[in-house]
Amino acid sequence: MRRSTRIGLAAVVGLLVLGGAYTAYWWIVAGRIEDGIIAWQHSMQAQKIDASWQRIRIAGFPLHFRIALSGAALRDRALTPAPEVRFAEMTGSALPWNFANWRLDAPQGLTADLGAAGNRPPVRLAAQTAEGTASLGRDGATTLWLNFRDASAEAGGRVLIKLANAWIGLPANPPQTHTEPSLSLALDLRQIHLPAAPPSFSDLIDDLSFAVTVKGAVPDGPLVQAIAAWRDAGGTIEFDHLQLNWGGLGAMATGTVALDQDLQPIGAFSGGIEGFGTILSALVEAGRLDTEEAALAQIALSALAKRGPDGKPQIATSFTIQNGKMYLGPAKLGDAPRIIWR
Repeated sequence: MRRSTRIGLAAVVGLLVLGGAYTAYWWIVAGRIEDGIIAWQHSMQAQKIDASWQRIRIAGFPLHFRIALSGAALRDRALTPAPEVRFAEMTGSALPWNFANWRLDAPQGLTADLGAAGNRPPVRLAAQTAEGTASLGRDGATTLWLNFRDASAEAGGRVLIKLANAWIGLPANPPQTHTEPSLSLALDLRQIHLPAAPPSFSDLIDDLSFAVTVKGAVPDGPLVQAIAAWRDAGGTIEFDHLQLNWGGLGAMATGTVALDQDLQPIGAFSGGIEGFGTILSALVEAGRLDTEEAALAQIALSALAKRGPDGKPQIATSFTIQNGKMYLGPAKLGDAPRIIWR
């Protein structure tokens, strides 16, 4: 047999051996992934989280590991009523050499529900499609990037959201003090259709984005008691970024929100506002200012305004919520929306 022929046969045999070894490795790992998911399902029950599915399948050979779940649901029994998230179909895929990063896909969307309690109506969040990634850091922290299309939020009225991008950060360990984060969240919402708009405003918000850090642990138990315990322990929500574009109105701010003894928000923000004439028109239409007062306010605010980052006139101001009232600088805007917990 010629030398070149022997080398060729040896190469083919070597490739077959490597291919067979890789195939065996893939199926062994696929079995371990499925066993690991089931073990995780059981471990979550100790944390009062129920994870269920109608069918699980591991696929993606040879270049991926893909977990496909049908009829999946997550339910958190630590709170009462228990929030629940459901997926008709959910897949997660990773490269064979990188199990720290997973691609997520829910082509049929998802729904999230929080049942009614007392006077509070049920809350439902939904999206027609959802996709994103999940990454596990070396320190054990988890980061999620999610994209939702054609979403909606219902709690008495229905708000439609064309596009929602979310970033969620979960620390490796639960917070031990009220100054440590339990959750970091950033949202960018586009084309928000409101069921009803305030006077002088459109029912379409162009863009609303914010980044918050929830500090302090929220304990188990009924929702109202859990939130009250979080408040009593010094829990706060830090707004690292808040930006609103609503027709001619633009606002940017940072601030802190807490809860008072009635579990209603109190907070202070500082930032800038563009298109303050829109707010004045709304106050006139609502009967809080007459046209002469609004004209004088317009002159005064214009004198205080400076050119903002985009070249438009902007005034630096504060926004506060206290004793159930909202204030823009020293001006009272009216009653703050109440949160109905029960």
